[in-house]
Amino acid sequence: MFRITVGTVNIGEVTKKRVMAILDSNRLSSGKYVEEFEDKFARYHGTSSAVAVSTGTDACTIALAMLHDITSARDDEVILPALTFVATANAALHAGFRPVFVDVDRDTYNINPEKIEEAIGANTRAIMPVHLFGRPCEMDKIMDIAAVKNLRVIEDASEAHGALYHGKKVGTFGSLAAFSFYVAHIVTTGEGGAIITNDEELAASARSLRAHGRACKCKKCVLNISSSRCPLRFELDENKDRRFFFERIGYSSKMNEVEAAIGLEQIDKLDEIIEKRRKNLDFLNTHLKEFEEYFQLFKDKEGEVISPLAYPVLIRRGSKLQRKDIVDFLEKNGIETRPMFSSIPTQQPAYKYLGLKPGQFPEAEYIGTHGFYIGVHQDIKEEDLYFVVETIKKFIKKKG
Repeated sequence: MFRITVGTVNIGEVTKKRVMAILDSNRLSSGKYVEEFEDKFARYHGTSSAVAVSTGTDACTIALAMLHDITSARDDEVILPALTFVATANAALHAGFRPVFVDVDRDTYNINPEKIEEAIGANTRAIMPVHLFGRPCEMDKIMDIAAVKNLRVIEDASEAHGALYHGKKVGTFGSLAAFSFYVAHIVTTGEGGAIITNDEELAASARSLRAHGRACKCKKCVLNISSSRCPLRFELDENKDRRFFFERIGYSSKMNEVEAAIGLEQIDKLDEIIEKRRKNLDFLNTHLKEFEEYFQLFKDKEGEVISPLAYPVLIRRGSKLQRKDIVDFLEKNGIETRPMFSSIPTQQPAYKYLGLKPGQFPEAEYIGTHGFYIGVHQDIKEEDLYFVVETIKKFIKKKG
């Protein structure tokens, strides 16, 4: 058993009562709790709409798939960072796009805006920046490029609930943004995801796509709330019930009531959760500063407020430390670790078919072989953080 885990799940009494009420009602599919969850999540971000779905990957997929309604092309390309969780690239493929990868900035772990423009081609339709580990991307530069090139920006904010860039929440810069509520994330519903937007036409398309592409896109019918009384039910034709008339090829990606109930209390406490995570982040940055010659710390840059999913650690080039040695030592001492993803196009076997060669994404590849992360979540206590620091200190003394 790990003493200090990467993620946490804390189910409060209010949530337990909600879940029991749902089980007693025998109504598990999307309903009033999903609607309430969507409303709260949209209000938190100051957007007009949130569309809850079954996973963060589905959120990314549907957000991208809607672009085909606009472009009506199936040879489209989307620009992605080479370093991210593989779900982002998988979502692009599931949505019918060809992923075009761009290297990242080693200091931020995020897509390098200086390399985006050279990756744009005739078939490029969108840029999908990923706010990795809760650090905001350089959205001003990305939005400028998109405006000049007439491209959509779809943010993957799966790991960055509540992060700020120049005072503005991530997920509110582009046309749409995708969030994940996976069990290890800042807000969790167990699984689950959401798309936010200020474009009601796009929100309606998202509601349709998550429900098999059905023609009825109103909030009530798609969530099966009083759908039999929908005034638009037979608008198309008296013999065509919009709920069972499908105008596009869609997905089965609805969030269920239990998931929404788990997430509701966390949205209410989201700022408190972020504040605690940031306090833990600041603690580690302060107490690990003496080891900066060995690895890179995770600090805010100018204009940023990180909402930390975890605490990434990157071993510096030239350091004698080996990732395998340090993660083995941490885990033997009860501190859970995870590798810091990898360069998807050159280090993941699933993407070998692209024919891209090692060395084409040097920063992503370096991070993929020299980076790992540990927990910084709200349930970690100060004595646990001291333990992390002392364990790292012991390892460095042992190796030094």
